[in-house]
Order: sequence, then structure tokens, then C-alpha cells
Amino acid sequence: MLDDARPGPDLAGTLAALDEAELDDFTILEVLAAWERVAAWAQAGSARVLAEMLERTSGSSRHEFVVDAVAARLGLTRHAAAQHVTVAHGTSRLPEVADALAAGVVDRRKAEALIEAGRLSDDVRREVVTSLLPDAEHLTVPQIRARLRRAEIEADPEGSDARHRAARAERFVRLEPVDDAMAYLTAYLPADDAARAFAAIDDAGLAMRRAPGEARRLDECRADALTALVTGQLATGQPATGQTATGQSATELAASGRAAGGGTSPGGDVGGPVLASRSRAGIRVTVAASTLLGSDDLPAILAGHGPIPAEMARTLASDPDAVWQRLFTDPGSGVLTDLSSRAYRPSAALRAAVVARDVTCTFPGCRVPAASSDLDHVEPFDPASDAPQTHGGNLHALCRTHHRAKTVGGWRVERDPVDGRTTWTAPTGHRFDRPPVVHGPPGEIPPHQISRDQDPPAGGLDACGRPGEGPLPPF
Repeated sequence: MLDDARPGPDLAGTLAALDEAELDDFTILEVLAAWERVAAWAQAGSARVLAEMLERTSGSSRHEFVVDAVAARLGLTRHAAAQHVTVAHGTSRLPEVADALAAGVVDRRKAEALIEAGRLSDDVRREVVTSLLPDAEHLTVPQIRARLRRAEIEADPEGSDARHRAARAERFVRLEPVDDAMAYLTAYLPADDAARAFAAIDDAGLAMRRAPGEARRLDECRADALTALVTGQLATGQPATGQTATGQSATELAASGRAAGGGTSPGGDVGGPVLASRSRAGIRVTVAASTLLGSDDLPAILAGHGPIPAEMARTLASDPDAVWQRLFTDPGSGVLTDLSSRAYRPSAALRAAVVARDVTCTFPGCRVPAASSDLDHVEPFDPASDAPQTHGGNLHALCRTHHRAKTVGGWRVERDPVDGRTTWTAPTGHRFDRPPVVHGPPGEIPPHQISRDQDPPAGGLDACGRPGEGPLPPF
């Protein structure tokens, strides 16, 4: 009944009359979704009347200050009020988005992404939005933005390169003081430079976090690594002997707490010798061979960022230190194929293939890069079996949070070995699909689906993966 009801006063009245205490877990989640559709319907009404105000003031001196009237009446900052104006103006320009908002398919933030993300003409945007709307209810805002950025690059690769060069000229680093003697250090950088910088920070931060006796959280270690890197207290690279200038190993220094970049270590030390990273931090880019050869300008995928122009990918490929691995895709689906092994832990080549295939954690909507995630056996590894179990069809990337959700949180997961779709079943019985990432030539991406057939929760799932934040039960 809730699925069939259009958002509006009648549905709101039905929902308001429900007693939440009498609902089972499955129904509570559905009622939550219904309330959100009603909220989106109300936001559509708000956008519609604001569009009328914009139309009435068009061409007059009042038009410029409509945003100020909205800010004053609603008690919003001018920036927040401007977001309301953006949605109102955009939905009047793109009726498909207005209809989706009124139907509760998207909320205001998703509507704003559909209207603003990417640099697309209204005609092209309308085509892209129409193709996205069947999936939009179950896409996150970052996923919508990534789809639109990819469409922008595909529609106008030369223009995308030109806009990137112009934006690159605006790069900056800024310092913003905040409360409690803290500050934000913000950098606006080209995506590849930002990815390289974060990879170096993450590499050093992980080395600190994994040292014996380390008490700092991973975020703290990354912050200390950033400070140490930019102030010269921490050197990256790969020494020939794996030793620092003082003769201590990187692990020994991190364990002694003297790699905190001027911070206080668990043992009370401040500052100390430089830490030499054991591995050279890098970035991961997946790009079609035809694009590298210049036959086409398909967008590449920069791990942790999303679609990037072909020219940037070719520039990265020309780096003399770049290491490229050939990965084959299924010609029908564009999904990466896999290797197979009877061993429990995946080989380096298999891990690289799975990381490149999944791009992110395979929980629906999660954006944690696959390179920073655990590799989990979908079907629990059986040591008594002689059949190959450690292969791409039975491995997927899971961040630590969603690895724990599968292992101890009552979530179940399946992976279709044919089309690469991952299906998650919640403890409530809801089923959520995460489509595969398409790496080959553009094609139809299987839509997100939710099945509301209730299944009983199951347990006894495995836990395999590299060390990370948060404990996992033993395998």
C-alpha cells in the first residue's frame, strides 16, 4: 500500500495515524521511506512557489534579492537560501526533475545534483537525467554527480580538457582558523595531484597506525603524517635497506611514537627522527586501452575520485614510473573478468584485479576506495574443499564497516558471477542491489533494484581481510 501511494496529504495522513510501536522492523523502514517521499513532495511545492516568485521578479531589480527574502523569512544563511533558489530555477528549466521531486523519487539534494552537477547543456542534461531517474531513488548524491561528470566528459571531451586547464589555474591552499585552537588546511588541486597527495598521507598514516602499541586512530595518524610530510619531519620513498637515516626500521620508529610529526606519542615523546615509508604511495587509474592509444576519449576512473578526462589519464600513463596491468573485460557487460586460486589469500595480481573491478566497497552507495578495503570471500572459505574459492567471482571489496555488517551485523551478501551484481539482504529482509562498475565502452548499467520479499536473517559468515580499523571476530 505504501509503495503504491503517491506522496501528498492522503499519504501523510495515513503515516501520521500509524503507531510506530506496533510496527515490525520491515514496515518501520518502509514507513521511513514513505515519510521521505512526502518530504520530497513538500519540497517540490516549495520549489514551485519559489519559481513563481523568480518569474514575477524577472527583469526587475527585485530579482537579484529574492534569495535574501528567502533567507530572511526562513532564517537561513544566504548560501542555504541560494540552494533553494537553485532548485526552484532548475526544476522550472527541467520539468523531469520537478516531476521526480513531486513523486518522491528524489529529494532536494538529489534534485540539486541533477540540476547542477557537470557542465551540460539543458538538452544533453535532460537526456542524462531521464536515463538516471529509474535509478535515482537508490543512488547517493555523489553517485549522481559522478554519473553526470562522466556524461559531461563523454559528451564534450575537448571542452572537459579545456575546463580542467582553466580550473587548474585556480588551484590554491588556504588556512582557516576555527575554535579550540584548531584550523582547516584546505587545498583545491587537480584530481590526480590530490589523489597522489592523499595516497602518500594514507600510506604513512597506515604505517603509523599498524605499529605495535600505537593508540592513535587512523584519522589521527593521517593528520600527523600530513604535518610531518609537509614540514620535512617525515620522508617518503623506499630506502634500499628499509632503514631510516638513524638505522631504525619504519616500524620501530612508529612503535616508539616518534613519527608523529611534532605530536605527542603514546610514550610521551615529541618530534623525533624522520620516518621512511616502506612503500611508494601511488594512485589507481582504470582506463580503456583504446583511450590510451588515442582511438577514443572515453572517461577513465581515478580511484577515490571518479571519472576523469581521457587526456589526464594519458598524462598519468606517460609517467615513467607508472606501472600498468592489463585487465580483460567481458565484451558484453564491460565488467572485468577474474583469475582463480585455491589459496585462502588472493595473490597480488588477483587483488589488483578485484580492486580495479570493484573501484569502491561493494555495499550500495559506499564510496570507500576498494584499495583501502578488505577483500572478503562472498561464500565463506572452506579449508576442507579442494575447489577454487579465492577467485574474482567469490571475492569483493568491503570497507571495515560493511565487512563487520556482513560478519556480525546480520547482513547477507550474494554476488552474481555472470553480471557481477552484488545483492545485500538486510536483517529486516530488504534486498539492495549494487550494480557492477562498467569499465569497457559505454553501455547500459543494470538498474538498482530493491526487493521487499522478506527473508530470515542468517549468520555464520566469514571474515577475511587485511588489518584495519575496528576488530573482526576470528575466521
